[in-house]
Amino acid sequence: MDTIKYLFLFIGSALPLAGTALMLRRFKDREAPMLGERFTRAMALKAALFALGYLAAIYAAAALSCAVTRGQVTWQGIFDAFRKSDATHYRNLAELGYRGYIENGQHLFLVFFPLYPWAVRALHAALGGSWDACAHLLSAGCFVGGCVVFARLMTEDLGWPAAMRGLALLAAWPFSFFFAGMFTESLFFLLSVSAFYLIRRRRWWLAGLTGALAVLTRMQGMLLVLPWLAQYWMDERPLAKLCRRDWRRLGADFLRRLLPLGLLGLGAGLYLALNWAVEGDPFHFAFYQRDHWAQYPVPLTRCLAVIWNELIGHGTDGFALATLGPELGVYLLAAGALLYAARALPLPWTAYFLGHLLIDYSLSWPLSCGRYMACAFPLFAALAVAGEKRPALGQFTVTAFALLEGAYLYAFLTGAPIY
Repeated sequence: MDTIKYLFLFIGSALPLAGTALMLRRFKDREAPMLGERFTRAMALKAALFALGYLAAIYAAAALSCAVTRGQVTWQGIFDAFRKSDATHYRNLAELGYRGYIENGQHLFLVFFPLYPWAVRALHAALGGSWDACAHLLSAGCFVGGCVVFARLMTEDLGWPAAMRGLALLAAWPFSFFFAGMFTESLFFLLSVSAFYLIRRRRWWLAGLTGALAVLTRMQGMLLVLPWLAQYWMDERPLAKLCRRDWRRLGADFLRRLLPLGLLGLGAGLYLALNWAVEGDPFHFAFYQRDHWAQYPVPLTRCLAVIWNELIGHGTDGFALATLGPELGVYLLAAGALLYAARALPLPWTAYFLGHLLIDYSLSWPLSCGRYMACAFPLFAALAVAGEKRPALGQFTVTAFALLEGAYLYAFLTGAPIY
């Protein structure tokens, strides 16, 4: 059994390394011209309607769950069906603030990044009414906006057919129903894909500001550094300029293309300032993260070993089957897609994909990796491009994802440990 374990760990860690090697090899060549097309208003409307239809289906499933479990359907019943896991904490942070939301005399919820609860609080101040309704309205609006931006990015880089397949894969992803709940997924998706789009269009200052908001929403926002540097490297060839000692152009590159990158640190700085204001220590979140939540960064191989050991030791346990089993399946699928992306997608896409895979699977207790990977939109781009070349495989993938999402949504709404 130990031999199988070590073989699994070797293969699991070798897949992203192979993707990295392929990506770095492509740095030697200039990026091929984009294969996309102009994004029109009609396309934007189709993407928005697609997103609204998806949300309607998710809420309809929640309404059906309420009808079965409660005997009646109300908006509050639907909201309660989604208020599980981190959703309760985000709602309480929006209502009570970071100083007011205390458990056991401690500000344990400083580990949650603040932009989402702040945005819910601002929306509630503007609209009033239910805190849950404001949170769901924010999540729904951000998801629709994120789908439109994602469709535009895909269309201009890879073409409209690939964009529609990418949207279908995103919606069918087994954990995409979290986009409809009181979670950070929708807001982070909108901000990260918007920042990525701005990077691809070389609008550096706007990309920096949008990226700062993404960082303030979730730690993974810092991964935008990777596509930023990849795009800069492909465009400007700084090493060649350095060899020629072209200091003037290097200085111009720094001011126009690299200085705005520092704006990402603004988001991190605001989060640290929040910790300082609440606890008097800008890094106090790390203490709570490790001491209370038992969550801290670990090497990829250790994260995979935790999943393996739990599945082998408790393979028939409901938690292991419902939570850790899918985490393993998501990793293997994403790692395989990364190898394909390294050859099929522009380098900034692959760099961002690689960063997501490594960061999302470098946690001491991998509870929510499948949910985190829902925001790794290059995964769906890679699968969409692969589906274009093999239509039968693409249709099978969407169908399989959709069936799994239905199963996990049902489990989530009925109280199973889906995080």
